[in-house]
Amino acid sequence: MKRTDLYICGFMYLFCAFFQHETQKFPEGARHYPHFVIGLLFLLTTIRLYDMVKQYLKDRHVINDLSETFKGFQPKQFWTMFAAFLGFFALMYFFGFYVASLIYILFCLQYFHIPKKYMALVLLVMLVLTYFTFSWFLNVPLPKGEILGEFL
Repeated sequence: MKRTDLYICGFMYLFCAFFQHETQKFPEGARHYPHFVIGLLFLLTTIRLYDMVKQYLKDRHVINDLSETFKGFQPKQFWTMFAAFLGFFALMYFFGFYVASLIYILFCLQYFHIPKKYMALVLLVMLVLTYFTFSWFLNVPLPKGEILGEFL
């Protein structure tokens, strides 16, 4: 059993509890999907914890892998992706979800030097999946943006 896995399981349980509490503020009909996702996360975390305890009972050994966890960490890559993440939210505020998503995904794929044919495929698939999942299947209104919202 790895010590970092214990931390991750603890974090996931706190994450589930926090969002379970927050979804109580939603209208009754809007709670179903978040409760399903939270329940699924809780179940998967519990299965992982069960496997970890079973492994621990077998060999009675906890590995302290904190020194290995951040081995090979690339600060430039981290901060670039963090800035892109913040930029995504700024773009979403002004131009809406679809435009911001296109730009964000395109930037990330370009940053990691993904071949152009795969970039086009990923962009197309993500737009189709996003549209059908949120706008059609779940009927969730996505942000239209302050600038483009005027025209839509």
